[in-house]
Amino acid sequence: MELLQLQYFYQIAREQNISRAAEALHIAQPSLSQTLKRLEGELGVPLFDRCGKRIVLNSYGKIFLKYVEKILNALESASLELQAAQGRDVRSVRLCVQSASMLLPELYRCIREREKDISLYIFQNPREHVPGAQELILSSSWEPPEEEGSWQLLLEERILLALPAGHPLREKETLLLQDLEGEDFLSLSESSFLTKILYHYFAQKQFQPQVTTYMENPDILWKLLNARAGLAFIPEITWRPAMPKEILLRPVQDLPMKRVLLLSWKPDSYLPPAVQGCREAIAGYFTRILRQSTPSAEAWQC
Repeated sequence: MELLQLQYFYQIAREQNISRAAEALHIAQPSLSQTLKRLEGELGVPLFDRCGKRIVLNSYGKIFLKYVEKILNALESASLELQAAQGRDVRSVRLCVQSASMLLPELYRCIREREKDISLYIFQNPREHVPGAQELILSSSWEPPEEEGSWQLLLEERILLALPAGHPLREKETLLLQDLEGEDFLSLSESSFLTKILYHYFAQKQFQPQVTTYMENPDILWKLLNARAGLAFIPEITWRPAMPKEILLRPVQDLPMKRVLLLSWKPDSYLPPAVQGCREAIAGYFTRILRQSTPSAEAWQC
């Protein structure tokens, strides 16, 4: 069994498609198919079920993938740690932002103050994403993962109802779900992590908001809120610095909601010093936010 076979199998398992895997590996499809066939012959079991032109990882393949990931991860970690030991550690970091994108300007400044000589690549990915060896992921969920290890809890915050100026619900002492009947709602796109969190809670209460407008950009949502185009559910702390002063945030008594912000990295892997430094800078940034008893613009400084 050769390392190249393992690398090819891993790519096929990720793509679940021979043609796409061959394209990603920059090799001919027949060559990739033959490599997979030889690997399955050596193992004595098929690793994929063929469904027409598609292939699907079967139970044998899932077992084998578990060990291949560990092997490839260990080799990658060994290479990175050897480079660091020789003073040749890679000074580049990828930061995948899936949540709290409005914090990026200050977050970027805090990272650069700590790690002045790194090459930082920031990108947004609205889908579930597996981190690479030199990558950190800023994401959110309604609760932290059950397993411990390759993630850090950065912040927990309530999700509240945002009411524009002049809305009659601002005058009510206590808000309930029944008060929201017939109201128009604004929302981020259905693929956003915040929207998925909201619908997790909505399903528990069998609440179906009347969403009239979806959008990708939080800034647009704020502007439409301010223009009284509808109501919206907003994270209490991380969205506050961009909130127009006319907007009022209120809890809905029988719909308590929260989200957690998480920083994650590749499991069981060596983190180069540059990645460790960025991780500490991000964690320190959120620690300073949590120290503030009342969220304000001043809380976001390094």
